[in-house]
Parts: sequence; C-alpha cells; structure tokens
Amino acid sequence: MTAVEKLLSVAMAEVGYLEKRSNAQLDDKTANAGSGNWTKYARDLDAVGDIFNGPKNGHEWCTTFAIWPFVQVFGDRTAMAMLHLPRKSLAASVTYLTGYFKSAGRFLASGPQPGDLIFFRKKDLKSWAHVGLVERSDGQRVYTVEGNTSGASGVVANGGGVARKSYALTYNRIAGYGRPDWSLAPAEDEEDEDMTGEEIFKRLNEYLLSQKPPQWVEEQGEYAEAVARGITDGSEPTRLTTRYESAIMNLRTLKKARGE
Repeated sequence: MTAVEKLLSVAMAEVGYLEKRSNAQLDDKTANAGSGNWTKYARDLDAVGDIFNGPKNGHEWCTTFAIWPFVQVFGDRTAMAMLHLPRKSLAASVTYLTGYFKSAGRFLASGPQPGDLIFFRKKDLKSWAHVGLVERSDGQRVYTVEGNTSGASGVVANGGGVARKSYALTYNRIAGYGRPDWSLAPAEDEEDEDMTGEEIFKRLNEYLLSQKPPQWVEEQGEYAEAVARGITDGSEPTRLTTRYESAIMNLRTLKKARGE
C-alpha cells in the first residue's frame, strides 16, 4: 500500500462521523451528535501540543480533519513537514493553511491528485471557506472526503460531519489544491501479514547482517519487557515459538528500535 493509499484509507474510514454537542463520546461516530464542534480530530491534534497555536477542540474543524489522517499515518513531525506547517501554526484557519502551501510553492490552480488538499472559496469568491482531501479525479470531476461538511451538493462549510463529495473541475468555488511533500513520507513497505515466514526470516537476517542492533535490543530479553514494548501479545508461553512467530517478533523488535 502506498503512502497516499494509506492516508486515504484512514480518511475514508471516518465517513459518517458526526461532531459532538459536548466534549464527550468523541470516538463514537454518531453518539452525542450536536453542533458544538467537538471532535476526536481536534482532540488528537491538541494532544500533540504544537501543531496549532492553541487548543482547537470546540472550533470549526474542516482543517483539523484534513490534517488528522497525515498525523495518524505518518506521525506529527513528518506530517507537519509534509504539510509545510511550522510549530504552533495557524493552520486551523483555512486562510493560513492555504498560505503555508503558497509559501512553500505547492499551491496549484489545477490538476488535482489523490492526497492533495482541496481549498474552496466563499460564495463571494473573495475569501476562503473550506478545505478537504482529494480522493481522485477523473478529468471531469474531483472526488473528495471532507470534515465539517454534509452530503448536500456544493460546498457546505461547518456542516457537522465527514462525507464523500464530488465537484466539477470547473466549479468556480474551487480555489486550488495544496500538494503535500510526498518525498518526506516513509518509503513504501510490505505489510507483515503479506509476507511468508521465509520472506520475513530472510529480511530479518539481511537487516541483522547489515546493522548492529540498538543497545536496548541487546540488553532486553525479559518477557515482560517484550510485552510492554508490543513485541508479543502477553499470552503465557506454553511451547517453543515457531520459526514464523520468532521472525515476526524479531521484526517487530527491529521496527520498534528504528521508531517505525
């Protein structure tokens, strides 16, 4: 799965989410629905501490939704670099988020690609109104997933939910597209589940031959330590592990050590 595909998979899984009337039940898609602008997206970005210039939960949230999947997939530092955001940015504002892309020379008037941010103007066409993520374009229309909108046609700012939408490429309220710096995304990698035991073992051995494991990997060996670090699931061992199971745990150990 490519970096763009991972991003869009996370974003699309949120379709149907409704903002909350209070700061409660934020992780449930439909519970506590209301018009208070409380969401898990702002909560999670607020928890990072320096993406925005202050807490944004309870504020309009189309920008926080657009940024959130980048942080979920790539981590906050990489996501901020990909989106051209400084520390304690003003990116909760559509106007300022647009400005960051423009300053980086990555704001485009046409040619949307999957994973781009799509920016919309207000009806007067003079100021910024809304932002979403581009799912794809077929040359006639652009298909999006957006937060704080609704399924109604046209731009719906502060609409209260996550929805998939589409617009003609000639729609006059499309202001342009922000292109993330995909060169900063981690290299595409195979998923553990898609590899055979032999492939995992080969990959592990190649890595061990090429690099000295970090010190904590050398020093740790206690079962509790492995559980705490997410290397094994914590179930009581009743037999020797198989070659495949050992390879999976070793690969997880190395990924943890490399911060993956």
